[in-house]
Amino acid sequence: MAMLNWRPVVDYELREIEFDRNEHEFEKRKIAHEQRMRRLKSEISQIESENEGLAELNAKLSAILCSSATNSNPTNPMPN
Repeated sequence: MAMLNWRPVVDYELREIEFDRNEHEFEKRKIAHEQRMRRLKSEISQIESENEGLAELNAKLSAILCSSATNSNPTNPMPN
């Protein structure tokens, strides 16, 4: 009679252990995912900041090129 009662208890305990293991794995994956998301957000902020700096430099270069084009002296044709 003891064998009849033993199997369901062991099955239940094994399922509980497996559930706890799966829950622990889920928590580890969740933490890793949150860390990756924080890192990606930080990288995105850095890239956006770099893009702003590059846009400012591009605007300055455009202004310099435009200024030099309007201030350039026309070339004198060489006499033959």
